[in-house]
Amino acid sequence: MKDLFKKVYTASFISSMMFLIFGILLIIQTESVIKTISLFIGTILLVIGIFPIVNYFRNRMHNLLSNAGLLYGIFSVVAGIIIIINSNLLATIIPVLTGVWMIVNSVNKIQLSMQLRDNNIGSWIISFIFAIIILICGSFLIINPLRVAFSISKMVGIIITIYALLDILDTIYIKIKSKEIKDQIIEVEINESRNSKKTSKEI
Repeated sequence: MKDLFKKVYTASFISSMMFLIFGILLIIQTESVIKTISLFIGTILLVIGIFPIVNYFRNRMHNLLSNAGLLYGIFSVVAGIIIIINSNLLATIIPVLTGVWMIVNSVNKIQLSMQLRDNNIGSWIISFIFAIIILICGSFLIINPLRVAFSISKMVGIIITIYALLDILDTIYIKIKSKEIKDQIIEVEINESRNSKKTSKEI
């Protein structure tokens, strides 16, 4: 039981320290971390894509399904190369897609607010203002996706760092408390042993 707890404590502490280091790096070196992650993902896609391509040339005469594998392999290799060459690509995709969705949504809100105005509903101006704000925010995401991505990454880094610190403190606290409980159990066992010996002598 003691060895099991020690292993769990060690694993928890090491993983928390890794998260802490990653969170700090994400805050301090946001661009470098994003580029490293993109390079890692691009390399994986490149390696994954090579296997079906090689398999196609080996088994093209015996396996009809290898054609589908060839297309998958080519797509994976091309995607991997693009991500490796343009390491900031992944960081820009999510903000751009989010910005497009916000703009489409804001246009619908503007149309709705105009319909409310046409029907002499006074609250149309509130809906219109909110729609304009959403439109501006969406446009900003599309115009400056990389800056937004770095800002979001810094926020994620802060959250990861806080989580790691709390987890480390919690792990240390649990270890201290478990030691106290263990000492109490040992003390109780010693007292029980003494009482048992005392009782046996009296008998």
